[in-house]
Amino acid sequence: MTQKTGRVDDRYSTNEKYTTLRGIHRDAQRHLSETEWNYLWCGTGDEVTLKDNVAAFDRYRFNTPMFAGIDNPDTRTKVLGFDLSFPAFVAPFGGEAVFHPEGHLALGRAAQAVGIQQMVPVASSHSLEDVAAASSVASVFQMTFVGDEDAVLEMMERAKAAGYKYICVTYSPIRQWRERMMEDRFSIRGEKGPANFGAGRSDPAALVELLDFTRPRWNWQQAARAIARAPLPCIVKGITSVKDAQAALDAGAAGLYVSNYGGRTVDRTPAALDVLPSIRKAVGGEVPIIFDSGIRRGSDIVTALALGADAVALGRLLALGLAADGEYGVRRTLELLQREFWTTLGHFGCSRVEELSEANLYQP
Repeated sequence: MTQKTGRVDDRYSTNEKYTTLRGIHRDAQRHLSETEWNYLWCGTGDEVTLKDNVAAFDRYRFNTPMFAGIDNPDTRTKVLGFDLSFPAFVAPFGGEAVFHPEGHLALGRAAQAVGIQQMVPVASSHSLEDVAAASSVASVFQMTFVGDEDAVLEMMERAKAAGYKYICVTYSPIRQWRERMMEDRFSIRGEKGPANFGAGRSDPAALVELLDFTRPRWNWQQAARAIARAPLPCIVKGITSVKDAQAALDAGAAGLYVSNYGGRTVDRTPAALDVLPSIRKAVGGEVPIIFDSGIRRGSDIVTALALGADAVALGRLLALGLAADGEYGVRRTLELLQREFWTTLGHFGCSRVEELSEANLYQP
């Protein structure tokens, strides 16, 4: 079992239901209908960005010098003031009751058991208060900057009252073009029960009302005003360029979240991993950077950190864990990711997470 101390038992677990991520993925696919599986894996358009996100990781190789390895690396780190057993957060993905009725409730309990923190979206299938009550790690609440500014700030106040420590702000100016979902005529209600959403309503239409796409769009000036009025520090998600990274910091962001939303928002944007190094170089080493898009295993977490991320956010992988076996499936997914991350650190000879750098990547 994964230890919150950041030390990992070197022995393979033979008494667990799942010994690899492959087994979790097989059970998840077996439990989900074809339309639910497509909802999980789809991107937008021709899914070029979806594929590029993964291909970007595949282009990197590791530098593992002889006799550099160690047998007891420590995977612990501190990001945004949170002590993490390894550098990961639960990503703020919504509609998760499609995969298991307990959704973010189960995600939070699993994250707490392993020793990481949880990001919770406004589109969660459970209210932000219920998710916060389910564990002690529901620490970041994600909202979209769209619609009425006072309504957005009111939701932030709810998050603060529930115990969240940060707001993750993002922007969705228009609906996404996801053809697999369109062909399936897929509804977010799914077969496993209706979504309730973090807004506290019982119908998916409530989310559309909250994020009214017909209302005036926001700009950086309005975002800066809202961040200044926010009751909690704000992290800005959706950063894919140096220009936007700087604009977010100028607007008062306490951290950056480099992401193209897993290729689910607009197609043919750059792979998130490809833009990460330039963003890190531009903002310097002191700005916290969370990263997602394209992570498929523990060694991918190593690559993201070597290129400038402080931690990653895990979405699709944890949705697979949910679908496979609820809270247990998520916990095992996290444990296996931490184990592979730990193993890779040891081969590099890194005793601590902070020692990772581009020097650990093979330079032909």
